[in-house]
Amino acid sequence: MQKLNVMERLNKVIRRTNSRVVAGLDPVLSEIPDCEEYRKLTDRGVLMETYCHDYIKAIAGIVPAIKINSAFFEAEGLTLEYFEVAEMAAKAGMIVIGDLKRADIGSTSGAYAKAYLKADSPFSIITVNPYFGTDGVMPFIELANQNEKGVFVLVKTSNQSSIEIQDLILRDQRKVHEAVADMVKHWGNISNPTEDGYNNVGAVVGATHPDDARRLRQRMPNTFFLVPGYGAQGATAEDVVVNFDKNGLGAIVNSSRGLMNAYKHPRWKDQFSEENWAEATTAEAKRMTEEINKALHIL
Repeated sequence: MQKLNVMERLNKVIRRTNSRVVAGLDPVLSEIPDCEEYRKLTDRGVLMETYCHDYIKAIAGIVPAIKINSAFFEAEGLTLEYFEVAEMAAKAGMIVIGDLKRADIGSTSGAYAKAYLKADSPFSIITVNPYFGTDGVMPFIELANQNEKGVFVLVKTSNQSSIEIQDLILRDQRKVHEAVADMVKHWGNISNPTEDGYNNVGAVVGATHPDDARRLRQRMPNTFFLVPGYGAQGATAEDVVVNFDKNGLGAIVNSSRGLMNAYKHPRWKDQFSEENWAEATTAEAKRMTEEINKALHIL
């Protein structure tokens, strides 16, 4: 029996949980909820890990994956804690995505890849930047192939100013993000070819550009999409539908602030106090799951 690659394993967990949500984790120490338990913790690293552990417990088993943003750990000098939090999530049975957006010339990309895509790394997939071209991306893909892991390549990002570069028109009349999409498709086909499933080279496609996403889905039928931009950035469940295949698979939708700060949202603030923030996160993860499934006409 052929082994499933990481994107097909992710599809399997999506089926099991019946959720297409990836829980983003962008922890800011100064914004951690004011709870009695946390006030007792004077060590910054312990505080960060404790909060992240509670977040993981709140969403594990409800959503299939977690996306942990390295920037918020690096800003506090907590790189070791970054890996420890990823280990927690992996042990909780989640697909762990390292939001790193790394890339450089080939040798440096190789070093980055070795840091995050080793066989025993808690990260199943990491995000990479395609700006350096093939020799900046292939070291990640090669190590991912070797260790049964994957990458998500930035294609069309959710931020408003992405159009300044990603929508520029090339001489062949393709937009820059369309050219990148074609490269992603090529990289996936040569590294992990598949006719009817998803290869291990995915794409980051923002939910805030649904028309572009619709075209990109047609352009990359065997490419798994990581979809940021839902909720706080303005995209709706109806906007994200175009990223999925006909079976409601092949994509996961990220929510970071919407889940982490659910207790602050008008929807939940009368039901959950700051002390009960994790319960609000659980409730929002379930609500978001149901909303996206409903938009996809999945029960």
